[in-house]
Amino acid sequence: MPYANCLEILKDAQAKGYGVPMFNVLDYESAAWVIEVAGEEGMPVEIGFYPGFAPSFDPVVAALTVRELASRVKAPVGLHLDHSPNFATIAPFLKHWDSVMIDGSSLPYEENVKVTAEVVNICHPMGISVEAELGHVGSGSSVDDIQNSDHYTSPEQAAEFVERTGCDSLAVAIGNAHGHYVAAPNLDFDRLAKIRAAIDIPLVLHGGSGIPDEQFGKCAVMGMSKFNVFTDLNVGYAEAIKKVIDEKGTSRGMLGAMLGAKEATKEVIRHKMRILNPKGLRLY
Repeated sequence: MPYANCLEILKDAQAKGYGVPMFNVLDYESAAWVIEVAGEEGMPVEIGFYPGFAPSFDPVVAALTVRELASRVKAPVGLHLDHSPNFATIAPFLKHWDSVMIDGSSLPYEENVKVTAEVVNICHPMGISVEAELGHVGSGSSVDDIQNSDHYTSPEQAAEFVERTGCDSLAVAIGNAHGHYVAAPNLDFDRLAKIRAAIDIPLVLHGGSGIPDEQFGKCAVMGMSKFNVFTDLNVGYAEAIKKVIDEKGTSRGMLGAMLGAKEATKEVIRHKMRILNPKGLRLY
């Protein structure tokens, strides 16, 4: 299937009741393996790119790579620009991306509204969809970020935010956080239900690594559409390479280590995809 529009992917997920994983990738191999698993599983997927990863994976090369690899599988594959703090960060990507995130969540509410609306007003005429964030999805290394409900998304405020900004999808905070969790997350599903009832655009869960499988899958059941994953893929990839080197030494070189890590890394990807398909749909 040709490269797909991220927003259309999410709208289909929202309508049919499954979740779309977005894996932030670091290199050709991680992008290729994610897309390969999506084809094998018949599951739509988004390839995420964090601007800070540019030194390891040139953005233009990444965009062209994703489009070429997407043409080789039946499942839809989208390309999304992750956490961008301002339009200046987003601007260089607009030629090759049709889905971007403006993250004003660390700003006061009115400033978040302002910066998000500005990005929407620029991107929409270009056919580019915009993800925003409301609430504070902080670091898993901070117990306060995970457990303090003052950081969570307000359902009432979410409805107002979406109306005022015109954003296409919304990342929310319900006890999720980025990176490794120092305490087991206990997601606020009552809050999720209220947010889902308050707005009709796709909802996004950041910090998808380390959330217990049962809670991860329940979010999809309750109407969450997009799930960001990086740490599980990043660490799983590194652990798989280490295992190859521990067992085989370095005589096989970098190529041998990467190819030897492929199947183990693909299983990390596959596991996440299957959790987000609670109805067991064969979509493609």
